[in-house]
Amino acid sequence: MRYLLLLPLFALVHFLGAQGAVNEREVGLEGRFIEAMQEALLGKTDEAITKFRALLEDDSRNDPALFELGRLEYAAGNTPAAIEALRSAYGLRPNEVYAAFLAELYQSAGRYREGADLYAERIKVNPAETGNYLERAAFQVRDQDIKGAVKTYEDLEGRIGINPEVTRLKHALYLGTGDLKRAERELTRLVEAFPDHVGFRHLLAGYYSSQNDDKNAREVYRAILQLEPDDVRAQLALQDAAPRAGAGTGDSELMALLGRADVDLDLKVGKLLPLVQQVATTGDRDLADRLLVLTGELRRVHPDAAKASAIEGDLYFHSGRPAEAADAYRATLKLDDTVYPVWEQLMASLYLSNQMADLRKYGEEALDIFPNRPSIYVHYALGEAFRGDFAAANSLLQQAQFMVSASPESAAALEELTTAVALLKKPVAKMEVDTDRLPGGNNGPLALYLRQVNEPDSAILSAADNPLNTNALLLELMGDARQRAGDRDAAADFYTRARAAGSKSPTLSEKISRLKS
Repeated sequence: MRYLLLLPLFALVHFLGAQGAVNEREVGLEGRFIEAMQEALLGKTDEAITKFRALLEDDSRNDPALFELGRLEYAAGNTPAAIEALRSAYGLRPNEVYAAFLAELYQSAGRYREGADLYAERIKVNPAETGNYLERAAFQVRDQDIKGAVKTYEDLEGRIGINPEVTRLKHALYLGTGDLKRAERELTRLVEAFPDHVGFRHLLAGYYSSQNDDKNAREVYRAILQLEPDDVRAQLALQDAAPRAGAGTGDSELMALLGRADVDLDLKVGKLLPLVQQVATTGDRDLADRLLVLTGELRRVHPDAAKASAIEGDLYFHSGRPAEAADAYRATLKLDDTVYPVWEQLMASLYLSNQMADLRKYGEEALDIFPNRPSIYVHYALGEAFRGDFAAANSLLQQAQFMVSASPESAAALEELTTAVALLKKPVAKMEVDTDRLPGGNNGPLALYLRQVNEPDSAILSAADNPLNTNALLLELMGDARQRAGDRDAAADFYTRARAAGSKSPTLSEKISRLKS
């Protein structure tokens, strides 16, 4: 379709330029051509087709009119008719524009043999044009004529010599047919033809690696290092630079790699990710701490790279430090706020560390960017619920429920959560909710609150407190526990913090007033 916008102008100019000394008949034909073009430009395809067909009845050798008729038939979905019109136009005036559009029509109709034949003719007309060979071979491949395609590529190489693009195409054909020896030979010929080109050697080494031929792959990588001693990809291929859990012998090597500004960031990240995954699976805090030293170096060298701070956040999160994880994810979003998993991890971290004011703030921001993600509604709802705004929380949960209605498992989990949020508003003596299925599981803020709400324990609640805690309901419950223990000053402090956290609890003001009286 890349030619369609050019065709009307091309055809009109071509038609007018071909007139020379015009007579009355030719003037009439010219006028009819322009009228048909006007219908086409106005989007009146059927009317334009009718006018061009009538014009061609009187002037069957009018190749611009045939060209335009073919374009319109194609636009109307009549590909066979379009092909016939273009074949006639090309037969009258075999130029590149007609040929290119006719080839596009052949491809659209699946008439690959005819496309290959068209470019075979173009090669005879212009044997020096590389594109004709490539187009012919492409049609032959679509027609499953692999031998013919290889022969076309070889004919091209006979004219231009070994060419990287042609070599890769032949390599792919041999690989697809299972002829591994010829596939390998194509790449070795390329390396022999361009011995100083490191990139071609990487292609060969990558091929050997894909075939599990480690011996030949290593030989190629060694040859690359002889040419380019600082080639990082070859260095990494010849040594396992990543440290392993329980043995820190590789840390210094990896630290040196991470500290090199000339090494691609993705290569470094690729070395760290298996270890980050190990922390995510095991929760190994010692390994996380070792890796945090390395990610610190990564952030130093790449201060503007969101990936570096995101990895740091993942290490903190999966080793049980949600507050620190939240700081790292905030830093990530400042660098790049378009990656949804970072938002989800941030909100989970804020929830687990009881930073409910920030949870509401980032939940609102996240909805502006990702309005169709149920997890955002859930976390935002938790932020609202833990300041006592149950109407807002339930509205958000209903939105999430609507989004996951097609998934029975997700819908059931949300029902459990909705029940738990209702218990925040009206606690009952016997809590009938599976806390393991709530966000954060049995140790999350919601499960903790529901266990403690009827008989709060100061020691257990204090362990969940931190300077960043803006969980208004939990702070109020902590105040209740201190008041029961007779510590009025501590209770007043918790109540004040709850109010500062945006509490909408109907009982908080009364409790503060009683303490002051």
